[in-house]
Amino acid sequence: MGKRKIRNFGIQAAVAGFILGICPMALNAQHYPKLLEKVEKGMDSTQVVVLVGAPTRSVSVDRLFYGTDQAVIANNKVIDIRTEHAGKITLKREKAEQRKSKDYKPIAELRIGMSRDEVLTLAGSPTLEQGGTDLYFTNRHRVELSEGKVTQVEAHVKKDMEILDWIRLNFTSGGLLFMNITLAFIMFGVALNMKVKEFKAVFSRPKSAIIGFLSQFVALPALTFVLVLIIQPTPSVALGMILVAACPGGNISNFMSSIAKANVELSVSLTAIATMVAIFMTPLNFALWGKLYSGTSNMVIPISIDAWEMMKTVFILLGIPVILGLLFAYKFPKTTAKITKPFRIFSFLAFIGFVVAAFASNVNFFLEYIHIIFLIVFAHNLLALLTGFSIGTLFGLPRPDRRTITIETGIQNSGLGLVLIFNPNLFNGLGGMAFIAAWWGIWHIISGLIISSIWSKKPLS
Repeated sequence: MGKRKIRNFGIQAAVAGFILGICPMALNAQHYPKLLEKVEKGMDSTQVVVLVGAPTRSVSVDRLFYGTDQAVIANNKVIDIRTEHAGKITLKREKAEQRKSKDYKPIAELRIGMSRDEVLTLAGSPTLEQGGTDLYFTNRHRVELSEGKVTQVEAHVKKDMEILDWIRLNFTSGGLLFMNITLAFIMFGVALNMKVKEFKAVFSRPKSAIIGFLSQFVALPALTFVLVLIIQPTPSVALGMILVAACPGGNISNFMSSIAKANVELSVSLTAIATMVAIFMTPLNFALWGKLYSGTSNMVIPISIDAWEMMKTVFILLGIPVILGLLFAYKFPKTTAKITKPFRIFSFLAFIGFVVAAFASNVNFFLEYIHIIFLIVFAHNLLALLTGFSIGTLFGLPRPDRRTITIETGIQNSGLGLVLIFNPNLFNGLGGMAFIAAWWGIWHIISGLIISSIWSKKPLS
Protein backbone atom coordinates (compact mmCIF):
# COMPACT_ATOMS: atom_id res chain seq x y z
CA MET A 1 0.00 0.00 0.00
CA GLY A 2 1.51 3.37 -1.04
CA LYS A 3 2.15 6.26 1.32
CA ARG A 4 -0.75 8.26 -0.17
CA LYS A 5 -3.16 5.33 0.28
CA ILE A 6 -1.97 4.82 3.85
CA ARG A 7 -2.43 8.56 4.58
CA ASN A 8 -5.92 8.57 2.99
CA PHE A 9 -6.86 5.44 4.92
CA GLY A 10 -5.67 7.09 8.14
CA ILE A 11 -7.74 10.22 7.45
CA GLN A 12 -10.82 8.13 6.62
CA ALA A 13 -10.35 6.10 9.81
CA ALA A 14 -10.00 9.27 11.90
CA VAL A 15 -13.15 10.77 10.35
CA ALA A 16 -15.05 7.53 10.88
CA GLY A 17 -13.87 7.36 14.47
CA PHE A 18 -14.92 10.98 15.05
CA ILE A 19 -18.39 10.32 13.59
CA LEU A 20 -18.78 7.10 15.56
CA GLY A 21 -17.75 8.96 18.70
CA ILE A 22 -20.00 11.99 18.14
CA CYS A 23 -23.13 10.23 16.88
CA PRO A 24 -23.80 8.22 20.06
CA MET A 25 -23.34 11.41 22.10
CA ALA A 26 -25.85 13.27 19.91
CA LEU A 27 -28.29 10.36 20.02
CA ASN A 28 -27.96 10.10 23.78
CA ALA A 29 -28.60 13.84 24.16
CA GLN A 30 -31.83 13.44 22.16
CA HIS A 31 -32.90 10.45 24.26
CA TYR A 32 -32.17 11.94 27.68
CA PRO A 33 -35.52 13.74 28.08
CA LYS A 34 -37.38 10.47 27.52
CA LEU A 35 -35.00 8.50 29.74
CA LEU A 36 -35.25 11.08 32.53
CA GLU A 37 -39.04 10.75 32.49
CA LYS A 38 -38.54 7.31 34.02
CA VAL A 39 -36.60 8.72 36.99
CA GLU A 40 -38.79 9.25 40.06
CA LYS A 41 -38.22 11.16 43.28
CA GLY A 42 -36.84 8.95 46.02
CA MET A 43 -34.68 6.79 43.75
CA ASP A 44 -30.98 6.42 44.58
CA SER A 45 -28.04 7.07 42.22
CA THR A 46 -27.67 3.39 41.30
CA GLN A 47 -31.26 3.22 40.05
CA VAL A 48 -30.73 6.44 38.06
CA VAL A 49 -27.64 5.03 36.33
CA VAL A 50 -29.51 1.82 35.46
CA LEU A 51 -32.35 3.82 33.85
CA VAL A 52 -30.42 6.66 32.19
CA GLY A 53 -26.80 5.52 31.98
CA ALA A 54 -23.61 6.87 33.52
CA PRO A 55 -23.51 10.66 34.02
CA THR A 56 -20.81 12.70 32.30
CA ARG A 57 -19.95 14.35 35.63
CA SER A 58 -20.97 14.24 39.27
CA VAL A 59 -20.70 17.28 41.58
CA SER A 60 -20.94 17.16 45.39
CA VAL A 61 -22.88 20.23 46.56
CA ASP A 62 -24.52 21.94 49.51
CA ARG A 63 -28.01 23.31 48.87
CA LEU A 64 -29.13 26.43 50.69
CA PHE A 65 -32.91 26.74 50.34
CA TYR A 66 -34.75 30.05 50.56
CA GLY A 67 -38.32 28.89 50.22
CA THR A 68 -38.47 27.05 46.90
CA ASP A 69 -35.31 28.80 45.62
CA GLN A 70 -31.85 27.39 46.22
CA ALA A 71 -28.23 28.53 46.09
CA VAL A 72 -26.00 25.60 45.13
CA ILE A 73 -22.52 25.65 46.65
CA ALA A 74 -19.45 23.57 45.77
CA ASN A 75 -15.96 24.17 47.17
CA ASN A 76 -17.31 27.12 49.17
CA LYS A 77 -18.44 28.95 46.01
CA VAL A 78 -21.89 29.43 44.54
CA ILE A 79 -21.97 27.43 41.29
CA ASP A 80 -25.66 27.83 40.47
CA ILE A 81 -28.80 29.69 41.56
CA ARG A 82 -32.04 27.83 40.96
CA THR A 83 -35.20 29.85 40.99
CA GLU A 84 -38.32 30.44 38.95
CA HIS A 85 -37.48 34.16 38.91
CA ALA A 86 -34.34 34.16 36.73
CA GLY A 87 -35.60 37.17 34.74
CA LYS A 88 -36.14 39.25 37.87
CA ILE A 89 -32.59 40.13 38.82
CA THR A 90 -32.38 43.56 40.37
CA LEU A 91 -29.65 46.16 39.99
CA LYS A 92 -31.29 48.53 42.47
CA ARG A 93 -29.10 50.05 45.12
CA GLU A 94 -31.95 50.69 47.53
CA LYS A 95 -31.63 47.28 49.23
CA ALA A 96 -33.44 48.34 52.39
CA GLU A 97 -36.52 49.33 50.42
CA GLN A 98 -36.43 46.04 48.53
CA ARG A 99 -36.32 43.99 51.70
CA LYS A 100 -39.49 45.67 52.97
CA SER A 101 -41.40 44.59 49.85
CA LYS A 102 -43.70 41.58 50.17
CA ASP A 103 -42.31 40.32 46.85
CA TYR A 104 -38.71 40.45 48.08
CA LYS A 105 -36.68 37.31 47.38
CA PRO A 106 -33.25 36.96 49.02
CA ILE A 107 -32.03 34.90 46.07
CA ALA A 108 -32.15 38.01 43.82
CA GLU A 109 -29.13 39.49 45.59
CA LEU A 110 -26.92 36.45 45.06
CA ARG A 111 -24.49 35.83 42.20
CA ILE A 112 -22.58 32.79 40.95
CA GLY A 113 -19.01 33.00 42.24
CA MET A 114 -19.90 34.36 45.69
CA SER A 115 -18.55 32.63 48.80
CA ARG A 116 -20.82 30.94 51.35
CA ASP A 117 -20.13 33.79 53.82
CA GLU A 118 -21.26 36.38 51.25
CA VAL A 119 -24.45 34.40 50.65
CA LEU A 120 -25.28 34.34 54.36
CA THR A 121 -24.46 38.06 54.70
CA LEU A 122 -26.66 39.12 51.78
CA ALA A 123 -29.52 36.64 51.91
CA GLY A 124 -29.50 35.67 55.59
CA SER A 125 -29.87 32.19 57.01
CA PRO A 126 -31.53 29.66 54.67
CA THR A 127 -34.81 28.02 55.56
CA LEU A 128 -33.17 24.63 54.91
CA GLU A 129 -29.66 23.34 54.18
CA GLN A 130 -28.94 19.93 52.63
CA GLY A 131 -25.92 18.10 51.32
CA GLY A 132 -26.35 16.50 47.91
CA THR A 133 -25.06 15.50 44.50
CA ASP A 134 -25.80 16.78 41.00
CA LEU A 135 -25.57 14.19 38.23
CA TYR A 136 -25.07 15.82 34.82
CA PHE A 137 -25.77 13.82 31.66
CA THR A 138 -25.33 16.89 29.45
CA ASN A 139 -25.18 20.57 30.38
CA ARG A 140 -28.96 20.66 29.99
CA HIS A 141 -29.92 17.36 31.60
CA ARG A 142 -29.42 17.01 35.34
CA VAL A 143 -30.65 14.91 38.27
CA GLU A 144 -30.43 16.41 41.76
CA LEU A 145 -29.98 14.15 44.78
CA SER A 146 -30.19 15.17 48.44
CA GLU A 147 -29.10 12.75 51.17
CA GLY A 148 -28.66 10.08 48.50
CA LYS A 149 -32.21 10.31 47.08
CA VAL A 150 -33.53 12.00 43.92
CA THR A 151 -35.30 15.27 44.73
CA GLN A 152 -35.44 16.93 41.30
CA VAL A 153 -35.10 15.93 37.64
CA GLU A 154 -34.20 18.71 35.19
CA ALA A 155 -34.61 17.75 31.54
CA HIS A 156 -34.10 21.34 30.33
CA VAL A 157 -31.58 23.11 32.55
CA LYS A 158 -31.41 26.85 31.77
CA LYS A 159 -29.31 27.79 28.77
CA ASP A 160 -25.73 28.99 29.17
CA MET A 161 -26.59 32.59 28.32
CA GLU A 162 -29.14 32.72 31.13
CA ILE A 163 -26.40 31.77 33.56
CA LEU A 164 -24.54 34.99 32.69
CA ASP A 165 -27.25 37.00 34.46
CA TRP A 166 -26.31 35.29 37.72
CA ILE A 167 -22.53 35.50 37.47
CA ARG A 168 -20.62 38.11 39.41
CA LEU A 169 -17.09 38.25 38.07
CA ASN A 170 -14.23 38.34 40.54
CA PHE A 171 -12.35 41.61 40.86
CA THR A 172 -10.50 42.67 43.99
CA SER A 173 -10.46 46.23 45.27
CA GLY A 174 -6.78 46.34 44.26
CA GLY A 175 -7.66 45.22 40.73
CA LEU A 176 -10.38 47.84 40.47
CA LEU A 177 -7.93 50.52 41.68
CA PHE A 178 -5.47 49.39 38.97
CA MET A 179 -8.20 49.72 36.34
CA ASN A 180 -9.14 53.21 37.56
CA ILE A 181 -5.53 54.45 37.58
CA THR A 182 -4.83 52.93 34.15
CA LEU A 183 -7.89 54.54 32.62
CA ALA A 184 -6.95 57.88 34.20
CA PHE A 185 -3.47 57.69 32.63
CA ILE A 186 -4.97 56.80 29.25
CA MET A 187 -7.31 59.80 29.39
CA PHE A 188 -4.46 62.05 30.52
CA GLY A 189 -2.54 60.93 27.40
CA VAL A 190 -5.57 61.65 25.21
CA ALA A 191 -5.71 65.19 26.61
CA LEU A 192 -2.05 65.79 25.71
CA ASN A 193 -3.04 65.41 22.04
CA MET A 194 -5.85 67.95 22.26
CA LYS A 195 -4.92 71.21 20.54
CA VAL A 196 -6.94 74.42 20.43
CA LYS A 197 -6.21 74.83 16.72
CA GLU A 198 -7.85 71.48 16.00
CA PHE A 199 -11.01 72.55 17.76
CA LYS A 200 -10.97 75.79 15.76
CA ALA A 201 -10.61 73.82 12.50
CA VAL A 202 -13.55 71.63 13.44
CA PHE A 203 -15.74 74.58 14.38
CA SER A 204 -14.84 76.37 11.14
CA ARG A 205 -16.08 73.27 9.23
CA PRO A 206 -18.50 71.76 11.73
CA LYS A 207 -20.51 69.44 9.45
CA SER A 208 -18.29 66.36 9.85
CA ALA A 209 -17.90 66.87 13.60
CA ILE A 210 -21.65 67.23 14.14
CA ILE A 211 -22.38 64.13 12.05
CA GLY A 212 -19.68 62.19 13.94
CA PHE A 213 -21.21 63.23 17.25
CA LEU A 214 -24.71 62.20 16.12
CA SER A 215 -23.37 58.86 14.86
CA GLN A 216 -21.73 58.08 18.20
CA PHE A 217 -24.20 59.40 20.73
CA VAL A 218 -27.56 59.24 18.93
CA ALA A 219 -27.57 56.68 16.10
CA LEU A 220 -25.45 53.94 17.71
CA PRO A 221 -27.35 53.76 21.05
CA ALA A 222 -30.71 53.82 19.19
CA LEU A 223 -29.69 51.08 16.73
CA THR A 224 -28.18 49.04 19.57
CA PHE A 225 -31.56 49.12 21.28
CA VAL A 226 -33.16 47.82 18.04
CA LEU A 227 -30.52 45.05 17.85
CA VAL A 228 -31.29 44.08 21.47
CA LEU A 229 -34.99 43.78 20.67
CA ILE A 230 -34.20 41.64 17.61
CA ILE A 231 -31.80 39.12 19.17
CA GLN A 232 -33.39 39.23 22.68
CA PRO A 233 -30.35 38.34 24.78
CA THR A 234 -30.61 37.92 28.54
CA PRO A 235 -30.99 41.12 30.61
CA SER A 236 -27.37 41.52 31.74
CA VAL A 237 -26.05 40.94 28.19
CA ALA A 238 -28.54 43.47 26.80
CA LEU A 239 -27.51 46.06 29.39
CA GLY A 240 -23.85 45.43 28.55
CA MET A 241 -24.56 46.16 24.88
CA ILE A 242 -26.45 49.35 25.77
CA LEU A 243 -23.65 50.52 28.09
CA VAL A 244 -20.91 49.95 25.50
CA ALA A 245 -22.95 51.88 22.92
CA ALA A 246 -23.35 54.74 25.42
CA CYS A 247 -19.57 55.05 25.96
CA PRO A 248 -17.46 57.55 23.98
CA GLY A 249 -15.01 56.55 21.26
CA GLY A 250 -11.90 54.64 22.30
CA ASN A 251 -8.47 56.23 22.58
CA ILE A 252 -6.95 53.89 19.95
CA SER A 253 -9.28 55.28 17.25
CA ASN A 254 -6.74 58.01 16.39
CA PHE A 255 -4.10 55.36 15.70
CA MET A 256 -6.55 53.39 13.54
CA SER A 257 -7.51 56.54 11.60
CA SER A 258 -3.85 57.28 10.80
CA ILE A 259 -3.40 53.77 9.36
CA ALA A 260 -6.65 54.06 7.35
CA LYS A 261 -5.59 57.36 5.65
CA ALA A 262 -8.59 58.96 7.34
CA ASN A 263 -8.93 62.53 8.64
CA VAL A 264 -6.73 62.24 11.74
CA GLU A 265 -7.42 65.84 12.75
CA LEU A 266 -11.15 65.09 12.78
CA SER A 267 -10.48 61.85 14.66
CA VAL A 268 -8.54 63.59 17.44
CA SER A 269 -11.18 66.31 17.66
CA LEU A 270 -14.05 63.82 17.81
CA THR A 271 -12.24 61.83 20.52
CA ALA A 272 -11.76 65.02 22.50
CA ILE A 273 -15.36 66.16 22.07
CA ALA A 274 -16.75 62.68 22.82
CA THR A 275 -14.58 62.36 25.94
CA MET A 276 -15.81 65.69 27.30
CA VAL A 277 -19.52 65.26 26.55
CA ALA A 278 -19.47 61.61 27.75
CA ILE A 279 -19.55 62.96 31.31
CA PHE A 280 -23.27 63.56 30.85
CA MET A 281 -24.11 61.76 27.56
CA THR A 282 -23.01 58.29 28.73
CA PRO A 283 -25.24 58.27 31.86
CA LEU A 284 -28.07 59.92 29.90
CA ASN A 285 -27.99 57.39 27.05
CA PHE A 286 -27.72 54.41 29.39
CA ALA A 287 -30.55 55.66 31.57
CA LEU A 288 -32.77 56.35 28.53
CA TRP A 289 -32.27 53.11 26.61
CA GLY A 290 -31.77 50.94 29.71
CA LYS A 291 -35.10 51.98 31.19
CA LEU A 292 -36.83 51.72 27.82
CA TYR A 293 -35.47 48.18 27.47
CA SER A 294 -36.70 47.35 30.96
CA GLY A 295 -40.20 48.46 30.04
CA THR A 296 -40.44 46.79 26.62
CA SER A 297 -38.43 43.56 26.76
CA ASN A 298 -40.10 40.20 27.19
CA MET A 299 -37.32 39.41 29.67
CA VAL A 300 -38.07 42.19 32.11
CA ILE A 301 -35.30 43.24 34.44
CA PRO A 302 -36.30 45.93 36.94
CA ILE A 303 -33.50 48.48 37.06
CA SER A 304 -33.09 51.66 38.99
CA ILE A 305 -30.19 53.53 37.38
CA ASP A 306 -28.49 56.07 39.58
CA ALA A 307 -27.61 58.58 36.83
CA TRP A 308 -25.92 60.90 39.32
CA GLU A 309 -23.66 58.12 40.62
CA MET A 310 -22.71 57.22 37.04
CA MET A 311 -22.14 60.87 36.09
CA LYS A 312 -19.94 61.36 39.15
CA THR A 313 -17.92 58.24 38.32
CA VAL A 314 -17.48 59.22 34.66
CA PHE A 315 -16.35 62.72 35.67
CA ILE A 316 -13.73 61.27 38.01
CA LEU A 317 -12.53 58.78 35.37
CA LEU A 318 -12.64 61.08 32.34
CA GLY A 319 -13.16 64.69 33.34
CA ILE A 320 -10.41 65.14 35.95
CA PRO A 321 -7.61 63.37 33.95
CA VAL A 322 -8.53 65.31 30.79
CA ILE A 323 -8.53 68.66 32.63
CA LEU A 324 -5.14 67.83 34.17
CA GLY A 325 -3.80 66.77 30.77
CA LEU A 326 -4.96 70.02 29.15
CA LEU A 327 -3.39 72.09 31.96
CA PHE A 328 -0.14 70.13 31.71
CA ALA A 329 0.04 70.65 27.94
CA TYR A 330 -0.64 74.38 28.38
CA LYS A 331 1.93 74.90 31.15
CA PHE A 332 4.67 72.62 29.81
CA PRO A 333 4.44 72.61 25.97
CA LYS A 334 8.06 71.48 25.41
CA THR A 335 7.76 68.55 27.80
CA THR A 336 4.40 67.67 26.26
CA ALA A 337 5.94 67.54 22.77
CA LYS A 338 8.55 65.05 24.04
CA ILE A 339 6.20 62.72 25.91
CA THR A 340 3.15 62.73 23.61
CA LYS A 341 4.34 59.88 21.35
CA PRO A 342 5.60 57.64 24.20
CA PHE A 343 2.36 58.30 26.06
CA ARG A 344 0.35 57.25 23.00
CA ILE A 345 2.26 53.95 22.86
CA PHE A 346 1.84 53.54 26.61
CA SER A 347 -1.90 54.18 26.30
CA PHE A 348 -2.26 51.46 23.66
CA LEU A 349 -0.30 48.91 25.73
CA ALA A 350 -2.06 49.98 28.93
CA PHE A 351 -5.45 49.44 27.34
CA ILE A 352 -4.49 45.91 26.30
CA GLY A 353 -3.17 45.25 29.81
CA PHE A 354 -6.34 46.76 31.18
CA VAL A 355 -8.54 44.26 29.33
CA VAL A 356 -6.16 41.36 30.06
CA ALA A 357 -6.45 42.20 33.77
CA ALA A 358 -10.22 41.87 33.52
CA PHE A 359 -9.79 38.44 31.88
CA ALA A 360 -7.03 37.21 34.21
CA SER A 361 -9.12 37.17 37.38
CA ASN A 362 -11.96 35.36 35.63
CA VAL A 363 -10.23 33.16 33.07
CA ASN A 364 -12.33 30.08 33.90
CA PHE A 365 -15.60 31.97 33.39
CA PHE A 366 -14.38 33.43 30.10
CA LEU A 367 -13.18 30.12 28.71
CA GLU A 368 -16.52 28.54 29.60
CA TYR A 369 -18.81 31.24 28.23
CA ILE A 370 -16.89 33.25 25.60
CA HIS A 371 -18.51 31.31 22.76
CA ILE A 372 -21.91 32.66 23.81
CA ILE A 373 -21.14 36.35 23.44
CA PHE A 374 -18.61 36.14 20.57
CA LEU A 375 -21.26 36.43 17.84
CA ILE A 376 -23.20 39.08 19.78
CA VAL A 377 -20.12 41.33 20.07
CA PHE A 378 -19.24 40.63 16.42
CA ALA A 379 -22.74 41.68 15.27
CA HIS A 380 -22.80 44.71 17.57
CA ASN A 381 -19.39 45.94 16.45
CA LEU A 382 -20.30 45.39 12.80
CA LEU A 383 -23.46 47.42 13.39
CA ALA A 384 -21.37 50.24 14.91
CA LEU A 385 -18.96 50.32 11.96
CA LEU A 386 -21.80 50.23 9.42
CA THR A 387 -23.63 52.99 11.32
CA GLY A 388 -20.67 55.35 11.06
CA PHE A 389 -20.00 54.56 7.40
CA SER A 390 -23.67 54.78 6.38
CA ILE A 391 -24.27 58.11 8.10
CA GLY A 392 -21.08 59.58 6.62
CA THR A 393 -22.13 58.39 3.16
CA LEU A 394 -25.72 59.56 3.58
CA PHE A 395 -24.57 63.12 4.32
CA GLY A 396 -22.07 63.13 1.45
CA LEU A 397 -18.92 63.56 3.55
CA PRO A 398 -15.47 63.27 1.93
CA ARG A 399 -13.94 59.79 2.05
CA PRO A 400 -11.33 60.61 4.74
CA ASP A 401 -14.10 61.97 6.99
CA ARG A 402 -16.29 58.94 6.29
CA ARG A 403 -13.47 56.63 7.32
CA THR A 404 -12.88 58.62 10.48
CA ILE A 405 -16.52 58.55 11.55
CA THR A 406 -16.71 54.82 10.81
CA ILE A 407 -13.73 54.15 13.08
CA GLU A 408 -14.85 56.59 15.79
CA THR A 409 -18.27 54.92 15.95
CA GLY A 410 -16.88 51.37 15.84
CA ILE A 411 -14.10 51.85 18.41
CA GLN A 412 -15.76 52.38 21.79
CA ASN A 413 -14.16 53.10 25.16
CA SER A 414 -15.06 49.71 26.61
CA GLY A 415 -12.47 50.32 29.34
CA LEU A 416 -14.77 52.98 30.77
CA GLY A 417 -17.61 50.48 30.51
CA LEU A 418 -15.63 47.88 32.47
CA VAL A 419 -14.79 50.30 35.27
CA LEU A 420 -18.45 51.31 35.55
CA ILE A 421 -19.53 47.66 35.54
CA PHE A 422 -17.13 46.73 38.36
CA ASN A 423 -18.12 49.75 40.43
CA PRO A 424 -19.80 48.25 43.56
CA ASN A 425 -22.21 51.19 43.68
CA LEU A 426 -23.43 50.55 40.13
CA PHE A 427 -23.33 47.01 38.71
CA ASN A 428 -20.82 45.21 40.97
CA GLY A 429 -19.31 43.06 38.20
CA LEU A 430 -22.58 41.74 36.74
CA GLY A 431 -21.54 38.84 34.49
CA GLY A 432 -23.27 39.46 31.15
CA MET A 433 -22.34 43.16 31.15
CA ALA A 434 -18.69 42.46 31.98
CA PHE A 435 -18.40 39.72 29.34
CA ILE A 436 -19.70 42.05 26.63
CA ALA A 437 -17.46 44.99 27.59
CA ALA A 438 -14.32 42.87 28.06
CA TRP A 439 -14.66 40.97 24.79
CA TRP A 440 -15.59 44.18 22.95
CA GLY A 441 -12.29 45.64 24.24
CA ILE A 442 -10.36 42.88 22.47
CA TRP A 443 -12.53 42.47 19.39
CA HIS A 444 -12.71 46.14 18.38
CA ILE A 445 -8.88 46.21 18.21
CA ILE A 446 -9.00 43.27 15.79
CA SER A 447 -11.84 44.67 13.66
CA GLY A 448 -10.34 48.17 13.72
CA LEU A 449 -6.95 46.92 12.52
CA ILE A 450 -8.60 44.85 9.79
CA ILE A 451 -10.69 47.70 8.38
CA SER A 452 -7.91 50.30 8.72
CA SER A 453 -5.42 47.96 6.99
CA ILE A 454 -7.85 47.42 4.10
CA TRP A 455 -8.41 51.16 3.74
CA SER A 456 -4.67 51.86 3.93
CA LYS A 457 -4.32 50.04 0.59
CA LYS A 458 -7.27 51.77 -1.07
CA PRO A 459 -6.77 55.19 -2.71
CA LEU A 460 -8.93 58.05 -1.47
CA SER A 461 -9.80 59.32 -4.94
